Amino acid sequence: VSTQSTGKQRELDIVQAKFDEAMSTKQALLDDAEATRRKMGNATALIEGLAGEKTRWTEAGLRFADQIRRLVGDALLCTGFLSYSGPFNQEYRDLLIKNWKTLCLRSKIPFSDDLDLIKMLVDNATSGEWILQGLPTDNLSIQNGIIVTKAARYPLLIDPQGQAVLWIKKKEKDNELMVSQLNNKYFRTHLEDALSLGRPFLLEDVEEELDPALDNVLEKNFVKQGSAFKVKVGDKECDVMKGFTMYITTKLPNPVYTPEISARTSIIDFTVTQKGLEDQLLGRVIVTEKAELESERNKLMEEVNANKKRMQDLEDNLLKRLTETQGSLVEDEDLIVVLQVTKKTAQEVSEKLSIAAETEIKINTAREEYRPVATRGSILYFLIVSMSMVDCMYQTSLNQFLTEFDVSLARSDKSPITAKRINSIIGFLTYHIFKYTVRGLYEEDRFLFTMLLALNIDLNSGRLRMEEFTTFFKGGAALDLNSVEPKPKKWIMDMTWLNLVQLSKLTRFSQILGQVARNDKAWKAWFDTDAPEESDIPDYKFNPEEAFSKLLLIRSWCPDRIIPQARHYVNSSVGKKFTEAVILNYPLTSSRGEHYQNTRFIPEHCRMNE
Repeated sequence: VSTQSTGKQRELDIVQAKFDEAMSTKQALLDDAEATRRKMGNATALIEGLAGEKTRWTEAGLRFADQIRRLVGDALLCTGFLSYSGPFNQEYRDLLIKNWKTLCLRSKIPFSDDLDLIKMLVDNATSGEWILQGLPTDNLSIQNGIIVTKAARYPLLIDPQGQAVLWIKKKEKDNELMVSQLNNKYFRTHLEDALSLGRPFLLEDVEEELDPALDNVLEKNFVKQGSAFKVKVGDKECDVMKGFTMYITTKLPNPVYTPEISARTSIIDFTVTQKGLEDQLLGRVIVTEKAELESERNKLMEEVNANKKRMQDLEDNLLKRLTETQGSLVEDEDLIVVLQVTKKTAQEVSEKLSIAAETEIKINTAREEYRPVATRGSILYFLIVSMSMVDCMYQTSLNQFLTEFDVSLARSDKSPITAKRINSIIGFLTYHIFKYTVRGLYEEDRFLFTMLLALNIDLNSGRLRMEEFTTFFKGGAALDLNSVEPKPKKWIMDMTWLNLVQLSKLTRFSQILGQVARNDKAWKAWFDTDAPEESDIPDYKFNPEEAFSKLLLIRSWCPDRIIPQARHYVNSSVGKKFTEAVILNYPLTSSRGEHYQNTRFIPEHCRMNE
């Protein structure tokens, strides 16, 4: 029995071994089948994914190839911009770029027709950070910020309004910025400390000459000794530590620097322009009136940047995996997952970017509704600044004006209707700034300011053409009596006739020379009246809206009666209250005195006028 049992057990073991072997073979076949099915699934997913990406990648490849082809010209334009455009205003910078593009075409150097220097040289996140630090939002200021941070030479900023200094101090605050002036007796000590400690250095309020001790620093004559750099400041040698940079600013509005200074520094004009100030004021208006709109715009920009960055990261990761994968692609399941995520994300980002583009158009349209307010503010500021040419005492800082601009936004009548609110702000702002300004002017200059205010507003609105404006100021002074049609009567003064010849070039008065010749008695009788502007004018009828046309005629015939007619013009243009005396309210001025602690407002000047 024992022998039989042992034999049967042996047979069972043999059969069991065959069974286990058969089951192992079966499992191996099942595993192979599953692996094959998985590979087939991966292959299908890979084929579908790559097929779906083929169109986008093909377009991107063509776009990149075109960008590479145009890269030389684009880089040339950008380097030219960084090197040469700093001292110029926006209009001249645009002209430089246009001329450079013409030279590139002539030299057959490919470049992008729609090249955006700002987008190519700085990302939105960086420019947004600059704006938070106090850099104005207009394109000129952003371009200036690019030159300051990317130019090879240290910047010398022409900054009469102080905007660049404010931005630099906030920008370098966390880097322990050191500030000094040339007339500071510790100036060289401050410079040496900044060099040796690796801190940014701001040299404020320079004139047209710089201290020779700066020459080696500005030229970056740094000598390497061991692992450190050294520079000679005057007769002393200083270490130059990583982190040192220099900013130089001047408040001179139009300085003349020597070629040596221009070669050693990157001169940048931070002077605010009318268009630039308009963009800045628009931002202030939107923040006050449509804070949610500005917040939505900023959020939208952040989302667009984040989506683009996310897409770029996914594509970089996918390309990295494709190049680094060893063996068959269908066996790399992580690659398949990345491909699927990239494809899905690309579709989502594309949809979001399309929505963002539509939303941005709507937001910008809503922002543009308030541009008339910003335009009026910019006109007022530059008119006030121009009064300094009448008398050097008439100085107004930009911060002072911005304070009054914000006061006007806060105190003007509110309305849920946008158009009505805009008109309310413009009306209040204009009269408020008018009152604020004229109380600091001599009596003899007040009406000049009022007249210029009306003329600038009408020029901007289109109610007044530039040729009419020029005729009013010049008259016939540029004409020669011997080269024009002879005057018909001797009683007409030579200057008057030249004025009329110039006036006849305007459509409204094209027939005036013939009318005077044919109807000279009526014109003589009108000319001899005590107040011609109040009498009926021969051959002409003027409605109240044509007060400036009548002023042109009065100016040609009776220069001594310009002021009375100019008052009628101001009444019709901006309102009667602008021709009335402005009484200084001392209690109100005193109660708001805290607004002027950091401005150049001069109370003594006001008392002189009262």
